Order: sequence, then structure tokens, then C-alpha cells
Amino acid sequence: MAKFLILLLFKKNNPSTSLRTNDWEDLHMVMADWSKLPDDLLKVIAKRLNSAEDYASFGAVCKSWYSIFGDKECSCSGLKSPWLMLAEEKDSDIRQFYSPLTGKVYEILVPEAAGKWSWGSPYGWLVTLSTHFDMSLLNPITGIHIPLPSLHACPHMNVPEKSQSNDIFIYKAVLSSSPSFPECAVMIIYSDYGRLALTKPGGHRTWTLLESDYGPVEDVIYFDGSFLAVNMSWEVWMYDVSGSEMKTIRFAPAPVLHEIDEIGYDAKYLVEAGGEIYMVIRNLYDTARRDIPYMRTWTFSVKKLDMSSKRWEDVEDMEHSTFFLGNNHSFSTSASDYPEFRRNTIYFTDDYCGFLDIPRNFDMGIYNFHDTQIQHYPVGHEALSVFSAPLWIKPSFS
Repeated sequence: MAKFLILLLFKKNNPSTSLRTNDWEDLHMVMADWSKLPDDLLKVIAKRLNSAEDYASFGAVCKSWYSIFGDKECSCSGLKSPWLMLAEEKDSDIRQFYSPLTGKVYEILVPEAAGKWSWGSPYGWLVTLSTHFDMSLLNPITGIHIPLPSLHACPHMNVPEKSQSNDIFIYKAVLSSSPSFPECAVMIIYSDYGRLALTKPGGHRTWTLLESDYGPVEDVIYFDGSFLAVNMSWEVWMYDVSGSEMKTIRFAPAPVLHEIDEIGYDAKYLVEAGGEIYMVIRNLYDTARRDIPYMRTWTFSVKKLDMSSKRWEDVEDMEHSTFFLGNNHSFSTSASDYPEFRRNTIYFTDDYCGFLDIPRNFDMGIYNFHDTQIQHYPVGHEALSVFSAPLWIKPSFS
């Protein structure tokens, strides 16, 4: 890998010259200790990389190469193909990331995420939660982390003193943008009653609790300057956080339900794709029929919101979109930009069973709308963890 990167640099400065075998031997003698390359030289190389996969290989050479990512000048500006962050392995600070683009698994040292619950985002950052209810934002690629107000700083949240591995208090956390933007906000769904709370990195010392008179919230996303939340009654509410005072508005009524939507258990998600809002219904069944449910996904249905009439329409074909749902901020990609992902599919992860302290495989896979079949991921089924089930994230270096 290091020799390949040096070749990139050589070709940049000498575009009309090719390296001969003897040149490689001389170069290797001079540059045998790759960790001692000057930072200016590493920055030149890093700026020429155009994918997260190249960055992962670059940073794996040695610690000095990895540390160069802390410089904003070395950020990768190209499209970031989503990665699947695999479950934590016991007593390990290394996390594995599967890239469908290359079909490879990359190992990255992320000690800040060890023993913590995590939620992914399309901005490259994780939201992490410790058993002491301390929260932070973490970029697993660069290692940069930003503390958030402790949940104990909010006296009306009724936070337990300490969580056990199978206790759920935070069900989901989403970002409005990358924390590199000053207007970034963090929204969480907390407690068994599905309530909402909001904070801003660096600007707030506590959490603002939002109105919860409309029923428990199941999912929340950020869309066009506001947070949208869907509750158990299938209604969508808008939380406008752009001004000095937050506004809460009923954004869309519940859709007309079909028989399949009312069978067994369901989980609801909101997704933005191409400027449109979709509601995804994940139908589940209990395979164990015991005191502790063993949930499995068996099908999905999708509804699209008509923005003018605020009515939901059934969707039979997602066309060129791909949805990513589960233990992350729900997001979508376009097949034209990310051909490595199948169009008209839903890539989903387990966002409930991973919290239960019993042995099981995670409920995750790829749902194909064309034939309604579910295909398993090629990786991620071996490691079982009560912390941070697999999640989707779009890697970022800023």
C-alpha cells in the first residue's frame, strides 16, 4: 500500500517519467521507515485519495499516516459509499467495517466506542451512549469525538443512575447535519414512552425535552430544516428548530392501513429520497413465543407522502432508490450514484434484538421489492453483542 501511494506522488511530480525496477529498490532503501515520512508529503498523498476505502488503506500503514486525517485539508470530497459497521467483539477496541463497494472488511481502532451503544448517520458520525448515560459524537474514521450534555444534566428526564446491558433508555439518535456545521442539532428518542429530547453540540449544557402529547415516537429524521417524527398512531409531526422558539406542527395524518400492515408486529421508519418523504413499515413476527420475543423481519411495505394533499400513497416500486434502515439515522441512496447497491431494495439492520442480553443472530439483510425475498449480508453474523448491533454509516473525514 505504501509503495502504491509513493507511486501516486511520484507520478504527480513527474508525469512523463516511469519508475524502473532499480528506482523502486533505491526508493525502498530511502523510504524503508514509512512512519517517518514528513507531514507535508503525507498531506499531498492524502489529498489525492478519492474514496473512503483508499483512506482506510492509507491510515492502516501506521499511526503517523492515520494521524494526518486530523488536518481538514486532507478531507475526502468525493462520494462516500455506505459502510456496515459490524457488532463489537468482546474485549476489543477494533471495529470492523464492511464496504459493499470493494467487498472487503476494514479494521479500524475505535476505542471511544467500546462498551457503548452507537447509532449511525449519513454524515459519517456516530452518536454514542455509555452505561453511565454520557453521550458524545464520534467520527470512527478520524477518531475525533465531541462530548454532548450528560443525560443526568436534565433533571426531568428521569435517567437511571446506571444502565445494565439489556436496559434500553435511548432508542435512537439522529443528527441534523455534520457537527462541522454550527447549526447541527441532535435529537434522541428516549424512555419506554418514546419521548423526544434535543441538544446542540457545544452550544447547550443540557437537553430540551419536547412535547410528547401525541403518543410514543418510533422514528425521527431531519428534513428541510425541521425534524419529522412518526408516532405509534402513524401520524407524522414536524419540529421546527430553526428559530429561537421551537414550533410543533402536525405534518401528515396517518395513512390508510391495509390488512398486511396490521398483522403481528410492526416498526415504522421515515426516509427522505429525492426530496420526497416515505414511510416504511417493517413487519415482524415472533419466532420464539416466549417471555422474551425473538423478532424476525418477514416483509416491508412503503408509502409515499403527496406533499400537496398530505395523503399517503402505496409504493410498489422504489425505482432507483435504496433505503438504509435500522440502528442508524434512516437514509437513502440513488443507484446512479452508488451502483454497488441494488436498486429497489432495503438494506436493514437489527435495531431491537441487539439490546437483549441473550444469544441470538441479528435480524438483518437485504429486502428486494421485486421478488419480496430477503438475502443475508455476506458478513456480520458471527459476532453477538449487547452493545451496538450492526449499523449503516456513510464515512466522512470532516
